[in-house]
Amino acid sequence: MEIPHESLMTVPRETRETADTRAPIVTGNEWVCLPDIAPDDAGIASVNVLHMASRSLIELLGASREAPLLRPTIAGISLSDLRWDYLADWIPQARGSVSLGCGSRCDVTLTICAPVGERGFMILMELAADRANGGVVDFRPGIEAAFGSVCSTVFSRRALPAGKHVEYSDWTRSIVMEARGSGGGIVALALGASDDIHWRLDGEACRFSAWCSAALAPGETRSVAFWAAVNLEHDGAAVTNVHLRRIGARAALEATLRWLEARAYKSGSIEGEPDAPESASARTVARANRNLHFCRFFAHGRALDTEELVMITSRSPRYYVSAAFWPRDTLLWALPAMLQSDPDFARRVLEATFARHMNNMGVHAHYMDGVLLYPGFELDQLCAYVIALAGYIRHTSDGTILGRDKVEAGLARFEAELERRRHPEAHLYSTFLDPSDDPVKYPYLTYDNVLVWRALADLAHVRAEQGKKESAQRLSALADAVRHTIMENCVVDGPTGPMFAWSVDLAGRYELYDDPPGSLVLLPFYGFISTDHPVYRNTLKFIRSSHNPYSWHGHPFSGVGCAHSPRPWPMHACNAVMAGVAAPEDVKLIARAPLDGGLACETVWETTGAAATGLAFATAAGYLSLALVRVAQEPDLLPDPE
Repeated sequence: MEIPHESLMTVPRETRETADTRAPIVTGNEWVCLPDIAPDDAGIASVNVLHMASRSLIELLGASREAPLLRPTIAGISLSDLRWDYLADWIPQARGSVSLGCGSRCDVTLTICAPVGERGFMILMELAADRANGGVVDFRPGIEAAFGSVCSTVFSRRALPAGKHVEYSDWTRSIVMEARGSGGGIVALALGASDDIHWRLDGEACRFSAWCSAALAPGETRSVAFWAAVNLEHDGAAVTNVHLRRIGARAALEATLRWLEARAYKSGSIEGEPDAPESASARTVARANRNLHFCRFFAHGRALDTEELVMITSRSPRYYVSAAFWPRDTLLWALPAMLQSDPDFARRVLEATFARHMNNMGVHAHYMDGVLLYPGFELDQLCAYVIALAGYIRHTSDGTILGRDKVEAGLARFEAELERRRHPEAHLYSTFLDPSDDPVKYPYLTYDNVLVWRALADLAHVRAEQGKKESAQRLSALADAVRHTIMENCVVDGPTGPMFAWSVDLAGRYELYDDPPGSLVLLPFYGFISTDHPVYRNTLKFIRSSHNPYSWHGHPFSGVGCAHSPRPWPMHACNAVMAGVAAPEDVKLIARAPLDGGLACETVWETTGAAATGLAFATAAGYLSLALVRVAQEPDLLPDPE
């Protein structure tokens, strides 16, 4: 029967197709994120941290677009016309030059690095005086700061009624911006420098300038590092800044580069020789690594107030449902990439997921601490817990994770919740929302039930490995029954022949449709059916054909969308790559489209390939990285140079 409710959908707003959609520069680590660095002048519009007590991002924001939170300067002049690149595909580095009124010129290399494991970041300014300068010139590398507001962000920004304070700490030789509530400090950021710092402060306006002397003869070079440290209040931020200065810029940068490179996808895996940096394969792997690191640090982090590991959709407020936990996003999109990159970290993610997010297993969206945020049952999200756990065990052969009490309790909860969703007379299971988080037309989704089959088969294998023979046999038989029921009830007549329905009601009605976040394209990826099976081939033909109203053809960036967001989804292209059925337009979309500054987004404009919805989609960046690496490993998939 049809679900008796209106199809109320909470959908994203599109960017303007004709707008200047140049994406900001982003970077960060587990403690602090910089989601919106201006490409033109390196102004840092905001800095944010995860805060468990408020279940949100806490953001420090600048006063305006013209007066960002922090902006590097040379002799009080803002930088411009910067050319950006990335160290280890993550640490942004810009090159530019500044000319002073006296005619002297200075080349500047700017590196913004949030060292892994540290509660802060540095702005490293490397200066080289032009050899044609007339004499010694003090270029005064510095930072301008404007503390505008402090916000709590879950989906949307809300200004906190906090007092703003800017003070110089003589003891630590740093300038501290602090947001204070009625109970004391909420968050603080302290700025210090590797050299003696000079400063000018307007406490009432919460603005300051800080600079160091750098008197350079023609051709002379100099490096100055400005450090920004975060903590819960003034003193913690100030002494953390001292700690960062003690480490030093070079040591921090080198340690972070080693850390990133140890976890990155490797280029040159096609023929066993390193690729030239300009090769198609190397460019694709570089994009994969940027998305991998973006996923690591923007879909995961540490809460500043409890130091707990947190998993969320995105730590960027540019994502329309930022700072919340979706089981599907973390477990099916982000975790597989983390597993390839850092298996120990993947285990910690699984342990935290089962410990904190078990009570609302399978429910739409959670706050970062596990409390329910957005109600609505989603069958694919219930299955994600088991599929992710089994994937970890297969990859690592580490079954000891099953000894964790919360993991075992979570598996029992999965079975109990699944049984409540079973049709009384058939082995199909219902859902309230689809993988786009929207209400379904008919309750039994083919894709969701394929995930049920996969989860039951995986759990049967886990129980067999544990020596629990009866449980393994029961689960295996149940998985077989689900598979049989899907093939009997979810294959229908389509415009190209027998195909999988998107949803059925088990009373003769069905829906032809597809949804990139949980697509029928993925059935071979999960091992349910082969890519050459006629039912699957017909399904794929339908999805890509004009019979599907969300299929885009004949555009510079073609692809497939859905009702939630109709324009081409990079995720559909990733699905095709992962399932082994990628078409040239799929590969072009993920390897060549601008996306969101090269990072994952929900949809793109079919005309330009630039992000249309879902900017800074950090969990999806993990999935995109896996698809890009698969493309790089298969030379025939790589698109021709344009």
